[in-house]
Amino acid sequence: MSETNEHSSVLTLKQAAEYLRISKAHLSNVINGKVPDVPTLSCARIGRRILIKREWADEWLEKAGQRSRWANGNI
Repeated sequence: MSETNEHSSVLTLKQAAEYLRISKAHLSNVINGKVPDVPTLSCARIGRRILIKREWADEWLEKAGQRSRWANGNI
């Protein structure tokens, strides 16, 4: 991620995928609700562009982690 965007509060799809350490394709599937047992990720669609607030990505990661722990019986 470039240094100018490293601290940006708004991420492109590519930047969000890098930030979350997942592929762009998987992130697109998550956003579109195509991944079973994984919560969708909030985004803003502006034309064909998908923008994600860093805080939404952080919240999604928390939710996904909680569901994963719950599904594995670790809670």
